[in-house]
Amino acid sequence: MQLPGDQRDTGTSRSGNLQPGDPEWHSRVQSPLRLSAEDEPVWLDEADVVIIGLGGAGVCAAIEALDAGCSVIAIDRFSGGGATRMSGGVVYAGGGTSMQRDANVEDDPGNMRRYLKLEVENAVSDATLDRFCETSPGLIDWLERQGVRFGSSLAPEKTSYPADGHYLYFSGNEAQALYAKHAHPAQRGHRVVGKGLTGKNLFDTLRATAVRKGLRIYSYAEVNRLVVSESGTVEGVIFERVDPASRAARRIDMLQRSFARSTTLLFPKLGEKLKQRAAAAAHGNSVAGAIAAKKGVILAAGGFIQNREMVRHYAPKYSGATPLGSMGCDGSGIRLGQSVGAVVDRMERISAWRQFLPPKALAQGIVVDGQGRRLIAEDSYGGTTGYMIAEKAAGRAFIIIDRALYWQVIRQAMPGRGKLFRIQGAPALMALLLSSHRGRTLAELARKCGMDPRLLENSVAHYNDGSADAEGDMFRKDPAYTATLDHPPFHAIDISIGNRRYLCPTISLGGIVVDEATGQALGASGLPIPRLYAAGRNAIGISSNHYISGLSLADCIFSGRTAGKTASN
Repeated sequence: MQLPGDQRDTGTSRSGNLQPGDPEWHSRVQSPLRLSAEDEPVWLDEADVVIIGLGGAGVCAAIEALDAGCSVIAIDRFSGGGATRMSGGVVYAGGGTSMQRDANVEDDPGNMRRYLKLEVENAVSDATLDRFCETSPGLIDWLERQGVRFGSSLAPEKTSYPADGHYLYFSGNEAQALYAKHAHPAQRGHRVVGKGLTGKNLFDTLRATAVRKGLRIYSYAEVNRLVVSESGTVEGVIFERVDPASRAARRIDMLQRSFARSTTLLFPKLGEKLKQRAAAAAHGNSVAGAIAAKKGVILAAGGFIQNREMVRHYAPKYSGATPLGSMGCDGSGIRLGQSVGAVVDRMERISAWRQFLPPKALAQGIVVDGQGRRLIAEDSYGGTTGYMIAEKAAGRAFIIIDRALYWQVIRQAMPGRGKLFRIQGAPALMALLLSSHRGRTLAELARKCGMDPRLLENSVAHYNDGSADAEGDMFRKDPAYTATLDHPPFHAIDISIGNRRYLCPTISLGGIVVDEATGQALGASGLPIPRLYAAGRNAIGISSNHYISGLSLADCIFSGRTAGKTASN
């Protein structure tokens, strides 16, 4: 779907394949160890399936492989969980899930597909998107059989994340006017039951299930090389491991837990220091080992958003934004695939969130670019807004409100029952108080922000004319999110991608190109690399074009299960 003002780039992608030693490699991953026919490697251990990275995709792959009767080893740099455990625990699912039926939400696979096609576009084939939608109700059923709990209580209004007690909500653009023309709006954000952010509930339940079924875990271990035969078949992995019972492991664990706190998001430099300390704790305290994979290796080590050099190389428009992910989201899984010839794509695709709900009053203002032109319907999903700012406004934008909305924002952002102040109210208050301009007139406001006064005045005038009748507004949105901006003074809140006083969280979406039916990594020739698979944010998938809340977790589960099943054969 083409958004207002959205002319898609058709130039060359920055996803060109690299190899170890390239100046832009930016990874500890080394070239593979290539065995000759005479070599007899000394394996420390072996399993049918070896999984690199124990997050959402890795644990689901493990469960499927274990259910197929395989022995499985998972290797993780920390104690497992990754970005999945840090997340809100939202799984995007529809087509008539049991939760939707309980809540009387009308949906079917065809309706779900019509909406998702607007978001996914050609990131995956139509056949894969069809399969994702058709099997979506079963995906929720499968998670419940593993012990994960969902609820059917609907969020009372549009929100970036539902408060405790509400577990089903519009987690994307489903109800936004431009999208609702194509597919009937249906709530598909399935939040795992629990308090606060519930990603930990999702992962911990799946991990316990996998361990009960026989999963063996090598924690505090970093895979830095693959082992391949003369023919190019992946035979195993080489890793460096810190003794889990050692003081160094305890320090790494403490640093990783500190990194997972919200303070790291607020202070990225602190996150960099924590990463450096964790690397120092591992250096000199680890021993090397090798594990044989008799049937396959699955790369599931997360994205690369915490590797800022990789972000600057592949997606420079987002280099000033705030990374959101675990300490292990450093691109090592992607680089391992590349080291044996796997092709990558869509590495320039980054999801940047500019969420305004709550406070609702922000979405009643207008978003303009650095010149003062209106940019997007403000009740759009935050990732859609972030995309437009980064890609179509050179990263610079403001949200314009008047005095009446200003005080509504203050009231709505304050702590209270049913509010997640830390991730919703507090950032809005910081932006309003520390990163905004005020003008007695729109012209004065425009000059303070470096805008064209005429353009800003025209944008506001057009919005005010259309607010009374949403059908007449060129950026159509729900009437509940409209207002008339006519009470001076006026305020411009800086929502630029790189604004450190109003952080813009980001995750990476690109990765290894895979056979979508099997999850097997593909080489430059288009042929699969024997015994190598990729899943989650290590691979191209459903969420590799535009992200909406819950779609990455759903893709991790979907692709992880696919890889786990196929690698077991």
